[in-house]
Amino acid sequence: MRWARAWARPVATLAAALAAFAGPAATAHAAGTPTAAPDAAPHAREAATAGTSATDPPTARADEATTAGAGTTTGAAPAAHTTTPGELTVDVTDIAPAVLRPNQTLTVSGTVANGTTEDLTAPTLRLRVQRSTPISRTTLQRWLEPDSVFSTVVVAREDLPERLPAGASTTFSFEVPAADLPLTDTSWGPRGIEVALDDVAGDPVEATDRSFMLWYPDVEVQPTPVGILAPVTATAAERARAEGDGSLAAASEARVGPLLKALDRPGVTTFVDPMLLAAASPGIGASEPPAGSEAPDATGEQAEPPDQAVSDLRAAVAASAGTRDREVTALPWADADVAALAHTGREDLLDQALARSTAALRDAGVQARTDITWPAGVPDAQTAELAAATGASAVVLPAGAMTPAGELTYTPSARTDIPMDDGTDLPAVLVDERASAVLAGRLLPRTAAAADPAPLDDLTVRQLLLAETAVVARERPSDPRALVLALGRDFTGDAATLGRTLGALTSAPWVRPTTLDQLLALDSSTLRRSPLPHEEVSTAELGAVDLARMRAARDEAAAFATATADPAAFLVPVDDALAPVLSAAWRADPAGRDGLIRQVRRDVAGLGTAVAAMPSSTLNLINSSANVPVHVRNDLGVDVTVRVELDPNDPRLQAREGVPLTVPAHSQATAQVPVRAVGSGNLPVRIKLTTPAGHPVGEPAELAVRVRADWENVGTAVVAGLLVVLLVAGLVRTVRRGPRMDPGTPVPDPGV
Repeated sequence: MRWARAWARPVATLAAALAAFAGPAATAHAAGTPTAAPDAAPHAREAATAGTSATDPPTARADEATTAGAGTTTGAAPAAHTTTPGELTVDVTDIAPAVLRPNQTLTVSGTVANGTTEDLTAPTLRLRVQRSTPISRTTLQRWLEPDSVFSTVVVAREDLPERLPAGASTTFSFEVPAADLPLTDTSWGPRGIEVALDDVAGDPVEATDRSFMLWYPDVEVQPTPVGILAPVTATAAERARAEGDGSLAAASEARVGPLLKALDRPGVTTFVDPMLLAAASPGIGASEPPAGSEAPDATGEQAEPPDQAVSDLRAAVAASAGTRDREVTALPWADADVAALAHTGREDLLDQALARSTAALRDAGVQARTDITWPAGVPDAQTAELAAATGASAVVLPAGAMTPAGELTYTPSARTDIPMDDGTDLPAVLVDERASAVLAGRLLPRTAAAADPAPLDDLTVRQLLLAETAVVARERPSDPRALVLALGRDFTGDAATLGRTLGALTSAPWVRPTTLDQLLALDSSTLRRSPLPHEEVSTAELGAVDLARMRAARDEAAAFATATADPAAFLVPVDDALAPVLSAAWRADPAGRDGLIRQVRRDVAGLGTAVAAMPSSTLNLINSSANVPVHVRNDLGVDVTVRVELDPNDPRLQAREGVPLTVPAHSQATAQVPVRAVGSGNLPVRIKLTTPAGHPVGEPAELAVRVRADWENVGTAVVAGLLVVLLVAGLVRTVRRGPRMDPGTPVPDPGV
């Protein structure tokens, strides 16, 4: 945490007097050799009992900095560091080691940037360390507030180059042996450190940056059980992207893959959404899974999915599940919003989500428990009751949901029980919200009326977490109490940095990495806590209206499914498309949830347009009874059976009952529908397609029919008349010509 400010000369004078009273301190010169020197401009000489909130937000700093030796600088360079216009800034970029042990050397490195318009003529850096160990977590946070005052001692001093021009920057590095620091074998734990810059030859301007060092001598300490819970689930943006990219794993892998690697640490319990481990579902109406999804192999066994993202995530989760000091727990399918389902009374949907998670874990070959509920949002009694009703053996809740009944001078245990309506207790693990915010790179305000959370740089996150856990261990040394940290569902920070932070935290000698199973095995605290509120409904959560729209889409698809040979199989993609609507991720994007519901409803409505009567030219009907050919196309990936009906809506043409027609997938078929004509005219005829159960399929089409029912009788009479005429003419001609004689018969002589 850094800031810059101008000190009035009376304050500096008073500080100098206090320094003289305090005595000499070790100082590091540019040559790098610590020497005794008075504190010329100490930051403070008296501990304060009341702190103030930060007025300057902390700024981000680099993960690493190149040091230049003990008490040395690399020289001014305008391009060496990004300066803040109008400010003189000091950034501590590295503290090594993270935990200082006897006979080691403390190294504090960083940068100085002159963003002002004035040159610094004689800049000097001082490294200060708190004289005593902070006694509470509140005191730790106050150290990071720019206006707080504490008793410190200068342990090193460094003169920067003779002049630091405006807009230029330089680096620094202090190296101080542990023996030269104000440390004792009994005062283990955190100490605040501060690097302050003065221009002793110019105006009394000062820029400072603060952090923490950790001191751990050869002492026996009962370690604090520390558990880290991490939900591994897709964000709202990733779920929206998965609608077009196939599997959820493919849409989330860029973030989730490195996150799983970072979480591969002792004491970490990963809460995985099994939807990440499943292949993409075929689209609504598709015949077979798309490329990258699972399909049975030649032996009938389920084959490994070719989707590389799914395979990689399965392997990473399975590896954590098979390690003794790590643990994997499954969330409900799609990370269903348990609280929202409790508020809408849909226990059935939660049961389905849990059953589907169990099946997905089995298919992925992952061993994980599914009986831990971690609801999103503000928890309430309704949510806890639903969790218990659906088989949960424990719940994870924020500690703020069940605050201690009285004021405490220590951090209480994270293990507690929730009294249920039936008289039983539901085990619970309470997440420390303040420490969890630090893990996520945010510093919560000390009071509710204070400003929004302040961002923390990576170094401060690491050192402050070590400091917080050390203070918790020191609060009641003979009473180790469980502390639980948790990442947010929408964690998007740098996974590599998170991994290094967790590595430093779990390797601290006062920390005992503890999995969720081990936390639940601890005795429940007897501390009285406030009860959960009966109901806490968020305006951003899934509501009854959303569920009704989902039900309508599913009912419409179920009605259409009766046209297929296997309605249950046909509905699987529909259920797959609707399941993500239940996700708690949409609390961050309610409009995205609404858009997903609309998309599913459009896809279901599109089933009717995929099976339709094809357009045809005008049909001439000259018979009183005939079959009208109706061509039907099927663009779906499954065979469908429909009933083809004609509705002439005119008494001159009467249609009989519809005829069933099976249309193969991606093909066409023709139905011959019998009709009876009782008149003549040009008639529009509506073609209706229905399922065997009578549900309409799509919109009716229209066929133009030219009916000439009397043409058949007239034509027959004409032809018959012509035949009669020809017959009579033939007879007359035959009679007139007489009988025909044989050519060999002699003709009698008339004269004989």
